[in-house]
Amino acid sequence: MDNQKIKPIIEALVFASQDVLSTKKIADLLEEKESIVKEAIFSLQNDLILRGIGLVYVAGGWRFQTRPEFSKWIKKLRPTRKIRLTKPSLITLSIIAYKQPITKGEVEVIRGVNSEGPIEHLMKLGLVEIAGQKKAPGNPYLFRTTKKFLSLLGLGDISALPKIENV
Repeated sequence: MDNQKIKPIIEALVFASQDVLSTKKIADLLEEKESIVKEAIFSLQNDLILRGIGLVYVAGGWRFQTRPEFSKWIKKLRPTRKIRLTKPSLITLSIIAYKQPITKGEVEVIRGVNSEGPIEHLMKLGLVEIAGQKKAPGNPYLFRTTKKFLSLLGLGDISALPKIENV
């Protein structure tokens, strides 16, 4: 298929998907090479430059989102409910994000206090999930951040987190 035929199909797939779509998933659905799909995606992004929405890579896949410069009007339409995190939860989330996968015990060693409450809160918010169990005495759970975490921060993947500066 040529680029002009693929672009509207990609647009429809991304629009209809409830979750982000990876380039590989799109290529599989179209039965095309990933390189051809990437080229069509970049062309579609270019087509949308002067529009109110953009095609962005977030949390390991593609989605449409409104451009930041229109947030003033979007907020009037639909006020967003902000996720509020306590300082202990924010510190715990930061530790998990940078050290994942990590056990509760390892988080507690870094924080110096019990972290059960903050981890439970972060799990209820969908920002942290269980990633498996560590092969260690007691087989403790390993925790990692979720796609929702990446999506809220607008990150393609965890490697896009800002680097920690040595102080």
